[in-house]
Amino acid sequence: MAAQGKTAVAVVTEEFVPLAEIMSRNLERPGLRLCVLPYPLDTRPEPEVRQIAHDFWQPLLDSLGVPR
Repeated sequence: MAAQGKTAVAVVTEEFVPLAEIMSRNLERPGLRLCVLPYPLDTRPEPEVRQIAHDFWQPLLDSLGVPR
C-alpha cells in the first residue's frame, strides 16, 4: 500500500515486533509504522482485550492520518 502512496501501519503484538521489523526491511519499507499491542491477547479476559482495543484505537487512527 505504501508503494501506492497510501498510509500503512502494521498492527502486531509485542512478540512479533522483531518479525515485523525484518519483514519491513526485506520488503524495502524500513519506515513502516507499527502499532504494538500487548502480548498475549488470546489469554486475557474479554473486558481487558476490549480496553486494549479502546486504548489503541485513537493512536492507530492518528498514525494513519485520520482527522479527529
